Amino acid sequence: MKDSPLYRVIKSTFDSITRSASLLMPAWKKYQVTEVMPAAPSYLPALPVNHKMLPPPFATAFKKEIEFEHHKIYAVQDVYVSWDGAVFKNLQIFTPSLVKPEFRGRFQDTFLLRQWFGEVVTLPEAEPGIAVAHNQWSAENYYHWMVDTLPRLLILRNKYPNYLLLVPQPLPPKQFPDYIQKSASVFGFTKYYPLTTNQILKAEHLVLAELTAESLFQNPELMQRVRAELIAALCPEKTTPTRRIYASRATQSVRRLVNEADIEELLQAYGFETVFFEQLSFLEQVQLMRETKIFMGTHGANMTNLMFLPHESTIIELLNKEDGDLCYFRLASCFSLPYFCVPCESTDSNLSNQADLRVDLEELKQIISTVLK
Repeated sequence: MKDSPLYRVIKSTFDSITRSASLLMPAWKKYQVTEVMPAAPSYLPALPVNHKMLPPPFATAFKKEIEFEHHKIYAVQDVYVSWDGAVFKNLQIFTPSLVKPEFRGRFQDTFLLRQWFGEVVTLPEAEPGIAVAHNQWSAENYYHWMVDTLPRLLILRNKYPNYLLLVPQPLPPKQFPDYIQKSASVFGFTKYYPLTTNQILKAEHLVLAELTAESLFQNPELMQRVRAELIAALCPEKTTPTRRIYASRATQSVRRLVNEADIEELLQAYGFETVFFEQLSFLEQVQLMRETKIFMGTHGANMTNLMFLPHESTIIELLNKEDGDLCYFRLASCFSLPYFCVPCESTDSNLSNQADLRVDLEELKQIISTVLK
Protein backbone atom coordinates (compact mmCIF):
# COMPACT_ATOMS: atom_id res chain seq x y z
CA MET A 1 0.00 0.00 0.00
CA LYS A 2 2.68 2.51 1.04
CA ASP A 3 4.58 1.82 -2.18
CA SER A 4 1.63 2.50 -4.46
CA PRO A 5 1.52 5.70 -6.57
CA LEU A 6 -1.92 6.60 -5.19
CA TYR A 7 -0.68 6.41 -1.59
CA ARG A 8 2.30 8.63 -2.38
CA VAL A 9 0.08 11.24 -4.05
CA ILE A 10 -2.38 11.27 -1.14
CA LYS A 11 0.37 11.47 1.46
CA SER A 12 2.19 14.22 -0.42
CA THR A 13 -1.04 16.24 -0.57
CA PHE A 14 -1.76 15.86 3.14
CA ASP A 15 1.90 16.58 4.01
CA SER A 16 1.69 19.84 2.07
CA ILE A 17 -1.56 20.85 3.78
CA THR A 18 -0.18 19.98 7.21
CA ARG A 19 3.04 21.87 6.55
CA SER A 20 1.08 24.98 5.59
CA ALA A 21 -1.19 24.65 8.61
CA SER A 22 1.80 24.39 10.97
CA LEU A 23 2.86 27.88 9.96
CA LEU A 24 -0.48 29.23 11.18
CA MET A 25 -0.39 27.48 14.56
CA PRO A 26 0.64 29.44 17.66
CA ALA A 27 4.22 28.85 18.69
CA TRP A 28 4.77 26.85 21.86
CA LYS A 29 8.28 27.98 22.63
CA LYS A 30 7.47 28.39 26.30
CA TYR A 31 9.72 26.02 28.19
CA GLN A 32 11.84 26.19 31.29
CA VAL A 33 15.50 25.30 31.47
CA THR A 34 15.69 23.83 34.94
CA GLU A 35 19.40 23.15 34.96
CA VAL A 36 22.44 23.75 32.77
CA MET A 37 25.26 21.25 33.09
CA PRO A 38 28.64 22.78 32.25
CA ALA A 39 30.67 21.58 29.30
CA ALA A 40 33.24 18.88 30.06
CA PRO A 41 36.89 19.64 29.25
CA SER A 42 37.96 18.68 25.74
CA TYR A 43 40.32 15.73 25.47
CA LEU A 44 42.23 13.56 23.01
CA PRO A 45 41.49 9.84 23.39
CA ALA A 46 44.47 7.54 23.86
CA LEU A 47 45.56 6.23 20.47
CA PRO A 48 45.20 2.54 19.54
CA VAL A 49 48.12 0.49 20.81
CA ASN A 50 48.89 -0.48 17.21
CA HIS A 51 48.38 3.03 15.84
CA LYS A 52 51.77 3.08 14.08
CA MET A 53 50.85 -0.10 12.20
CA LEU A 54 47.65 1.38 10.71
CA PRO A 55 47.44 2.80 7.15
CA PRO A 56 48.28 6.55 7.37
CA PRO A 57 44.93 7.97 6.09
CA PHE A 58 43.02 5.60 8.37
CA ALA A 59 45.27 6.31 11.36
CA THR A 60 44.70 10.07 11.13
CA ALA A 61 41.05 9.74 12.14
CA PHE A 62 42.05 8.56 15.62
CA LYS A 63 43.82 11.85 16.39
CA LYS A 64 40.70 14.02 16.58
CA GLU A 65 40.32 15.99 19.79
CA ILE A 66 36.83 15.80 21.31
CA GLU A 67 35.04 18.91 22.48
CA PHE A 68 31.90 19.10 24.61
CA GLU A 69 29.14 21.67 24.89
CA HIS A 70 27.01 22.36 27.95
CA HIS A 71 23.75 20.44 28.15
CA LYS A 72 20.38 21.35 29.61
CA ILE A 73 17.35 19.88 31.29
CA TYR A 74 14.11 21.20 29.82
CA ALA A 75 10.69 21.26 31.49
CA VAL A 76 7.75 21.59 29.10
CA GLN A 77 4.02 21.61 29.72
CA ASP A 78 1.02 20.14 27.89
CA VAL A 79 2.90 18.40 25.09
CA TYR A 80 2.82 15.13 23.18
CA VAL A 81 5.62 12.58 22.89
CA SER A 82 6.15 9.58 20.62
CA TRP A 83 7.54 6.19 21.65
CA ASP A 84 11.04 7.22 20.50
CA GLY A 85 11.12 10.44 22.50
CA ALA A 86 10.06 13.04 19.89
CA VAL A 87 8.19 15.85 21.68
CA PHE A 88 5.72 18.00 19.73
CA LYS A 89 2.65 20.23 19.94
CA ASN A 90 0.57 22.30 17.51
CA LEU A 91 2.29 20.75 14.47
CA GLN A 92 5.70 21.83 15.72
CA ILE A 93 8.51 19.58 16.93
CA PHE A 94 10.65 20.36 19.98
CA THR A 95 14.12 20.15 18.43
CA PRO A 96 16.04 19.23 21.66
CA SER A 97 14.07 15.96 21.69
CA LEU A 98 15.73 14.84 18.43
CA VAL A 99 19.08 13.09 17.95
CA LYS A 100 20.09 16.08 15.83
CA PRO A 101 18.21 18.97 14.18
CA GLU A 102 18.44 17.25 10.78
CA PHE A 103 15.94 14.67 12.08
CA ARG A 104 13.14 17.25 11.91
CA GLY A 105 12.21 15.90 8.49
CA ARG A 106 11.22 12.58 10.06
CA PHE A 107 8.78 14.24 12.43
CA GLN A 108 6.79 16.71 10.43
CA ASP A 109 3.80 16.81 8.13
CA THR A 110 1.14 14.15 8.81
CA PHE A 111 3.08 12.62 11.73
CA LEU A 112 2.24 15.71 13.76
CA LEU A 113 -1.48 15.19 13.18
CA ARG A 114 -1.29 12.32 15.64
CA GLN A 115 -1.77 14.93 18.37
CA TRP A 116 -5.44 14.88 17.36
CA PHE A 117 -5.94 11.70 15.36
CA GLY A 118 -3.51 9.22 16.90
CA GLU A 119 -3.88 6.69 19.68
CA VAL A 120 -3.41 9.23 22.48
CA VAL A 121 -2.83 8.00 26.05
CA THR A 122 -2.35 9.91 29.30
CA LEU A 123 -0.53 9.39 32.59
CA PRO A 124 -2.40 8.35 35.72
CA GLU A 125 -3.52 11.48 37.58
CA ALA A 126 -1.43 10.59 40.63
CA GLU A 127 1.83 10.80 38.67
CA PRO A 128 3.70 14.14 38.82
CA GLY A 129 5.15 13.89 35.31
CA ILE A 130 7.18 11.95 32.75
CA ALA A 131 10.96 11.94 32.23
CA VAL A 132 12.40 11.44 28.73
CA ALA A 133 16.02 10.36 28.39
CA HIS A 134 16.05 8.39 25.14
CA ASN A 135 15.72 9.38 21.50
CA GLN A 136 15.28 7.96 18.03
CA TRP A 137 18.57 6.04 18.08
CA SER A 138 18.40 4.74 21.64
CA ALA A 139 14.82 3.47 21.33
CA GLU A 140 15.97 0.19 19.76
CA ASN A 141 19.76 0.21 19.93
CA TYR A 142 21.81 -1.22 22.79
CA TYR A 143 24.81 1.08 22.29
CA HIS A 144 22.74 4.25 22.20
CA TRP A 145 20.69 3.26 25.24
CA MET A 146 23.76 2.45 27.32
CA VAL A 147 25.90 5.37 26.14
CA ASP A 148 23.39 8.11 25.26
CA THR A 149 20.53 7.44 27.68
CA LEU A 150 22.14 6.23 30.92
CA PRO A 151 24.28 9.37 31.42
CA ARG A 152 21.06 11.38 31.04
CA LEU A 153 19.49 9.34 33.83
CA LEU A 154 22.40 10.31 36.06
CA ILE A 155 21.49 13.93 35.38
CA LEU A 156 17.73 13.50 35.88
CA ARG A 157 17.55 11.28 38.93
CA ASN A 158 18.51 13.86 41.56
CA LYS A 159 16.00 16.47 40.43
CA TYR A 160 13.10 14.27 39.27
CA PRO A 161 13.26 11.00 41.25
CA ASN A 162 9.47 10.61 41.38
CA TYR A 163 8.77 11.02 37.68
CA LEU A 164 7.82 8.06 35.55
CA LEU A 165 10.44 7.15 32.98
CA LEU A 166 9.23 6.90 29.40
CA VAL A 167 10.48 3.66 27.82
CA PRO A 168 10.03 2.36 24.25
CA GLN A 169 7.76 -0.70 24.10
CA PRO A 170 8.19 -2.69 20.86
CA LEU A 171 5.18 -4.34 19.32
CA PRO A 172 4.96 -8.17 19.23
CA PRO A 173 6.71 -10.35 18.27
CA LYS A 174 9.55 -8.18 19.58
CA GLN A 175 10.17 -8.37 23.32
CA PHE A 176 10.86 -5.55 25.75
CA PRO A 177 14.70 -5.55 26.11
CA ASP A 178 15.77 -6.58 29.59
CA TYR A 179 18.73 -4.20 29.54
CA ILE A 180 16.37 -1.19 29.60
CA GLN A 181 14.59 -2.17 32.80
CA LYS A 182 17.66 -3.50 34.59
CA SER A 183 19.94 -0.59 33.74
CA ALA A 184 17.37 2.11 34.44
CA SER A 185 16.57 0.63 37.85
CA VAL A 186 20.24 0.91 38.82
CA PHE A 187 19.89 4.68 38.51
CA GLY A 188 16.72 4.84 40.57
CA PHE A 189 14.08 4.74 37.84
CA THR A 190 11.92 1.79 38.84
CA LYS A 191 8.61 3.21 37.62
CA TYR A 192 8.10 3.20 33.87
CA TYR A 193 5.58 4.19 31.27
CA PRO A 194 6.00 1.89 28.25
CA LEU A 195 4.85 3.50 25.01
CA THR A 196 4.35 1.54 21.78
CA THR A 197 5.04 2.70 18.25
CA ASN A 198 1.29 3.16 17.75
CA GLN A 199 0.77 5.43 20.74
CA ILE A 200 1.24 9.11 21.51
CA LEU A 201 1.51 10.20 25.14
CA LYS A 202 -0.15 13.45 26.20
CA ALA A 203 1.89 14.84 29.10
CA GLU A 204 1.00 17.79 31.31
CA HIS A 205 4.50 17.85 32.80
CA LEU A 206 7.52 16.51 30.92
CA VAL A 207 11.25 16.83 31.59
CA LEU A 208 13.85 16.15 28.94
CA ALA A 209 17.61 15.87 29.36
CA GLU A 210 19.78 16.80 26.41
CA LEU A 211 22.49 14.45 25.22
CA THR A 212 25.56 14.77 27.43
CA ALA A 213 27.81 14.43 24.37
CA GLU A 214 27.32 14.45 20.64
CA SER A 215 25.84 11.14 19.59
CA LEU A 216 28.58 8.53 18.86
CA PHE A 217 30.82 10.39 21.30
CA GLN A 218 30.96 10.05 25.09
CA ASN A 219 31.61 12.18 28.16
CA PRO A 220 34.39 10.19 29.92
CA GLU A 221 33.51 11.34 33.44
CA LEU A 222 29.84 10.43 33.11
CA MET A 223 30.60 7.12 31.38
CA GLN A 224 32.96 6.16 34.20
CA ARG A 225 30.16 6.84 36.69
CA VAL A 226 27.69 4.81 34.62
CA ARG A 227 30.12 1.90 34.41
CA ALA A 228 30.96 1.95 38.12
CA GLU A 229 27.32 1.99 39.22
CA LEU A 230 26.25 -0.77 36.84
CA ILE A 231 29.08 -3.08 37.89
CA ALA A 232 28.50 -2.38 41.59
CA ALA A 233 24.81 -3.20 41.24
CA LEU A 234 24.91 -6.11 38.80
CA CYS A 235 28.22 -7.89 39.24
CA PRO A 236 30.14 -6.60 42.28
CA GLU A 237 32.14 -9.79 42.91
CA LYS A 238 35.86 -9.52 42.27
CA THR A 239 36.92 -11.72 39.37
CA THR A 240 40.19 -12.61 37.69
CA PRO A 241 39.70 -12.25 33.93
CA THR A 242 41.04 -15.19 31.94
CA ARG A 243 38.64 -15.80 29.04
CA ARG A 244 39.24 -14.83 25.43
CA ILE A 245 35.94 -13.86 23.81
CA TYR A 246 35.07 -13.30 20.18
CA ALA A 247 31.69 -11.59 19.62
CA SER A 248 30.41 -12.90 16.29
CA ARG A 249 27.97 -11.07 13.99
CA ALA A 250 27.34 -14.14 11.82
CA THR A 251 23.61 -14.08 12.61
CA GLN A 252 23.24 -10.35 11.88
CA SER A 253 22.17 -8.75 8.60
CA VAL A 254 25.04 -6.26 8.28
CA ARG A 255 28.76 -6.05 9.03
CA ARG A 256 29.34 -9.79 8.86
CA LEU A 257 32.74 -11.29 8.10
CA VAL A 258 32.87 -13.05 4.75
CA ASN A 259 35.83 -15.18 5.88
CA GLU A 260 34.42 -15.91 9.32
CA ALA A 261 35.13 -19.65 9.10
CA ASP A 262 38.86 -19.01 8.62
CA ILE A 263 38.82 -16.47 11.44
CA GLU A 264 37.18 -18.86 13.87
CA GLU A 265 39.71 -21.55 13.03
CA LEU A 266 42.51 -19.08 13.80
CA LEU A 267 40.86 -17.90 17.01
CA GLN A 268 40.28 -21.42 18.28
CA ALA A 269 44.01 -22.02 18.03
CA TYR A 270 44.49 -19.07 20.39
CA GLY A 271 41.86 -20.25 22.86
CA PHE A 272 39.04 -17.87 21.92
CA GLU A 273 35.38 -18.68 22.54
CA THR A 274 32.80 -17.54 19.97
CA VAL A 275 29.81 -15.81 21.58
CA PHE A 276 26.53 -14.51 20.17
CA PHE A 277 25.52 -11.77 22.58
CA GLU A 278 21.97 -11.65 21.28
CA GLN A 279 21.49 -15.09 22.86
CA LEU A 280 22.48 -13.86 26.34
CA SER A 281 20.55 -11.84 28.89
CA PHE A 282 21.87 -8.45 29.90
CA LEU A 283 23.15 -9.79 33.22
CA GLU A 284 24.86 -12.73 31.48
CA GLN A 285 26.64 -10.30 29.17
CA VAL A 286 27.90 -8.24 32.10
CA GLN A 287 29.08 -11.34 33.95
CA LEU A 288 30.85 -12.67 30.85
CA MET A 289 32.72 -9.42 30.36
CA ARG A 290 33.89 -9.40 33.98
CA GLU A 291 35.58 -12.76 33.25
CA THR A 292 37.13 -11.65 29.94
CA LYS A 293 40.81 -10.92 29.43
CA ILE A 294 40.73 -10.31 25.66
CA PHE A 295 37.56 -9.08 23.97
CA MET A 296 37.41 -9.12 20.19
CA GLY A 297 34.55 -8.25 17.86
CA THR A 298 33.39 -6.55 14.69
CA HIS A 299 32.13 -3.00 14.97
CA GLY A 300 28.55 -3.13 16.24
CA ALA A 301 26.39 -2.85 19.36
CA ASN A 302 27.98 -5.99 20.87
CA MET A 303 31.15 -3.97 21.38
CA THR A 304 29.29 -1.75 23.88
CA ASN A 305 29.95 -4.48 26.43
CA LEU A 306 33.58 -3.43 26.61
CA MET A 307 32.41 -0.99 29.27
CA PHE A 308 32.15 -3.92 31.70
CA LEU A 309 35.66 -5.27 31.14
CA PRO A 310 38.13 -5.29 34.05
CA HIS A 311 40.85 -2.66 33.79
CA GLU A 312 43.49 -5.27 32.92
CA SER A 313 41.60 -6.47 29.82
CA THR A 314 42.35 -5.71 26.17
CA ILE A 315 40.07 -4.92 23.20
CA ILE A 316 40.49 -5.87 19.54
CA GLU A 317 38.01 -4.29 17.13
CA LEU A 318 37.55 -5.35 13.49
CA LEU A 319 36.72 -2.10 11.72
CA ASN A 320 35.88 -1.03 8.17
CA LYS A 321 38.95 0.92 7.12
CA GLU A 322 37.04 2.80 4.42
CA ASP A 323 34.09 4.01 6.45
CA GLY A 324 34.36 2.84 10.05
CA ASP A 325 32.99 4.75 13.02
CA LEU A 326 35.33 5.20 15.99
CA CYS A 327 32.74 5.22 18.78
CA TYR A 328 34.10 2.04 20.43
CA PHE A 329 37.65 3.31 20.22
CA ARG A 330 36.49 6.42 22.07
CA LEU A 331 34.49 4.32 24.55
CA ALA A 332 37.54 2.18 25.33
CA SER A 333 39.54 5.35 25.94
CA CYS A 334 36.94 6.51 28.49
CA PHE A 335 37.98 3.55 30.65
CA SER A 336 41.70 3.59 29.78
CA LEU A 337 41.44 0.12 28.22
CA PRO A 338 44.15 -0.97 25.75
CA TYR A 339 42.57 -0.92 22.30
CA PHE A 340 43.82 -2.56 19.09
CA CYS A 341 42.23 -1.90 15.70
CA VAL A 342 42.20 -4.36 12.80
CA PRO A 343 41.41 -2.42 9.59
CA CYS A 344 39.22 -4.59 7.34
CA GLU A 345 38.33 -4.50 3.65
CA SER A 346 34.78 -3.49 2.76
CA THR A 347 32.97 -5.82 0.37
CA ASP A 348 30.72 -3.03 -0.93
CA SER A 349 31.69 0.63 -0.62
CA ASN A 350 28.14 1.66 -1.53
CA LEU A 351 26.94 0.28 1.81
CA SER A 352 29.34 2.47 3.81
CA ASN A 353 29.64 1.25 7.41
CA GLN A 354 26.93 -1.39 6.88
CA ALA A 355 29.01 -3.45 4.44
CA ASP A 356 30.24 -6.94 5.18
CA LEU A 357 33.98 -7.15 5.79
CA ARG A 358 37.00 -9.24 4.92
CA VAL A 359 39.73 -9.66 7.54
CA ASP A 360 43.41 -10.03 6.72
CA LEU A 361 44.24 -13.21 8.65
CA GLU A 362 47.96 -12.52 8.84
CA GLU A 363 47.38 -9.04 10.21
CA LEU A 364 44.91 -10.39 12.77
CA LYS A 365 47.37 -13.10 13.78
CA GLN A 366 50.08 -10.50 14.27
CA ILE A 367 47.87 -8.36 16.50
CA ILE A 368 46.75 -11.30 18.63
CA SER A 369 50.38 -12.35 19.06
CA THR A 370 51.23 -8.82 20.19
CA VAL A 371 48.37 -8.79 22.69
CA LEU A 372 49.47 -12.12 24.14
CA LYS A 373 53.09 -11.06 24.72
